[in-house]
Amino acid sequence: MSFEETYETGQKNLKIVKFKGRKNFYLYIYDSDTRKVSYTSLGSDDIEYCQSNWFKSYESYIKKGGSPSKVRKSSLNKKSKEFIDYSFTRVERNEIKESTFKTIWERMRNRIVPYIKDTGVSTVQDITRKSFQDFSIYGKSKGYDIGTINNDINTFNTFLNWLCDEEILDLNKRPKLKKLKQTKDFKRDVNPPFTGKDWEIFKETLYRYETSEGDEQDDLEKLEKWCYRKNFVNWVFFQYPSGNRPSETSKLTYGDVSVQDYKLPNGKTTLRGTVLIPQDTKTGKRTMVMNGTPINRIFQHLQYCKHPKWMSYQTDDDTPLFVNPNTGKSVHQESFRHHFQSCLKYSGLDGKGYTPYSLRSTHITKLLLEGTSVDDISRNLGNSPEVVRKHYDGVENILKSDELLKLNRQYFEDKF
Repeated sequence: MSFEETYETGQKNLKIVKFKGRKNFYLYIYDSDTRKVSYTSLGSDDIEYCQSNWFKSYESYIKKGGSPSKVRKSSLNKKSKEFIDYSFTRVERNEIKESTFKTIWERMRNRIVPYIKDTGVSTVQDITRKSFQDFSIYGKSKGYDIGTINNDINTFNTFLNWLCDEEILDLNKRPKLKKLKQTKDFKRDVNPPFTGKDWEIFKETLYRYETSEGDEQDDLEKLEKWCYRKNFVNWVFFQYPSGNRPSETSKLTYGDVSVQDYKLPNGKTTLRGTVLIPQDTKTGKRTMVMNGTPINRIFQHLQYCKHPKWMSYQTDDDTPLFVNPNTGKSVHQESFRHHFQSCLKYSGLDGKGYTPYSLRSTHITKLLLEGTSVDDISRNLGNSPEVVRKHYDGVENILKSDELLKLNRQYFEDKF
């Protein structure tokens, strides 16, 4: 902003200025806390009058609530939306990938913004250097693993930096959020595989969880709740035998999965599932195989549910594999995470560090204990052999694979 004339008042943050093309003088007011500038008219073009009376104008300005720190409050909720919009413009400028933007959007919408609301910090001006220091504790209380929390902290810090770059947040008041320490065995520590005993407990909880609402009733609200729970249980028993990453499963459609009869070397016939992992996932397009029974269970889910909306829902190849009939979109990962944490709590396992990603860890561990080669595992799951060896090898005493297989087989035999 250029001024035609500038005069000092003797106060560091207050000046008398005259804009080009304007008749009267104005009082320039700089708020060092918010780094915002405001102006109030002095009502005269006589500099001597303005120099004698500027303080009266300033007092009047303050009494009317005109302090920049009072009238220029910036809503954090609004600024978070602007930050997301800004992130999208970076995609258009080819500065970040679209997948990166989606990750930023998901972290802000589902975890960071809800946390900010819980803290009671509603405006940027309320932020201090001590703000948000318990974010990692909040994440742990929600059942998020260290990797998720640290990734969220990255995005949170990027958001705070953006506020400073936009001169909305004073750099001197910017909180510094520190990541949690990661151990050498970080990957396995934060997503531990289920032990045989814990898996049995968790499996029994899942069975009670999906039947607690019951499907033999006329209460549509409770019936729909039961359908959502059963959808979640289907998800668990798809994740475990497939070993998929949750983000991969969320992108699957009915057209990506199929089931065929498969003859085993011993002459018996079983169901073999084929899953086409989409290109826009962490490791790109690939084909994987798995037990076909969980896929059949998913196919039967909508017809098996007795809620009119679910029974009448029409699917095609583009329908998300775990569809929400109310939206037509895939059930969000956060919804499954919430159900998962609830079941851990009901099982008494909520203090053992299990996460939805533990289903993948359990799958890989089971295969290793069965003697499946690392190369075969990595090829099917989209990991490099080096990653499998680094994070999952040497786990002989973690899980009894025979017990786990027996439990899983018994579960499906009971259900069908």
